[in-house]
Amino acid sequence: MKLAFDARCNNGKTSSFNRVLELWKNAAHSVELDFSEWHGDDYCNADVLMSPNSDIATVQGPIKVATLHDVNPIQPQPSSWIRRAPAIHALNKTARNLQLNADHIITGCDFAKQSISKAFPALANKLFVVPHYPSPAFSRGEVNQQLLQQHGLPENCVLFVSAIRKHKNWSGLLDAWSALPLEMQRAHPLVFVASAKKVRRKIKSPHVLFTEHITDEVLLHLYRSAKIMVFPSFAEGFGLPPLEALASGCKVISSNATCLPEVLGDSVDYFDPFSTEQLTTLLSQHLGTNDLGDAQASPQWSAELTGNKLKELLNYIK
Repeated sequence: MKLAFDARCNNGKTSSFNRVLELWKNAAHSVELDFSEWHGDDYCNADVLMSPNSDIATVQGPIKVATLHDVNPIQPQPSSWIRRAPAIHALNKTARNLQLNADHIITGCDFAKQSISKAFPALANKLFVVPHYPSPAFSRGEVNQQLLQQHGLPENCVLFVSAIRKHKNWSGLLDAWSALPLEMQRAHPLVFVASAKKVRRKIKSPHVLFTEHITDEVLLHLYRSAKIMVFPSFAEGFGLPPLEALASGCKVISSNATCLPEVLGDSVDYFDPFSTEQLTTLLSQHLGTNDLGDAQASPQWSAELTGNKLKELLNYIK
């Protein structure tokens, strides 16, 4: 069967969907799975068209495979149901569209599959797990200190890599870090790899930095140089940044919510994202020692595994 990846996400702003698409392409190459890219043309000559998001192509002909990464708006988190109502409405609308128009649906892990099936039973028989993995762009090695200096980025930082959204719990990390002794804050600045102009204006500490957009090369050396990376989310569909950090040799502290224990396994130390005190204690323990142990991403997530899962899906469709 001829496979095409829906690459329309490359036509607009960079997002996590671009990352997923690149991982799929690399995974397909790793298992010698032929594919083409579809960029929104009126015609697609593939038998199967896979999209890295839930935006189902209207082109006629191929079997449509969409992706639903998570049901985060309905997962437990501090935001009230009223505040989350627009996101929940959008999720319900997406689910109805997938039920009517998607032949199959990819998601990233077993937890996500179970959560989607529970929330939307009509989608259960369409779901197929195709996991992610850390990009080969992230690996262990020497820190390029000059590159970091050029971007005004410190070493030995506490690192946050994600969007500034409420369910990402960035404010919980800020509160936990702010409760540390001032000497520890100076020695280990808090670096947000995120765009947040409104938030940045409200933060007075000179030891909190925001990078805006940076390249993977800069991010690689930031991972390598960081003292620790914190992933404090209330809800995730997979969680690529902590895998990237581990692959780069950076120790990780993670929330124990949703899929994260499944994805990260025994490679990280966990905390309850609803407890700022737990996170402050973990930060203090890790920042106060020079022996953080060996940071190692689980070998189960690889391009070959993802590529073979893509092959399995195609064989199932046949």
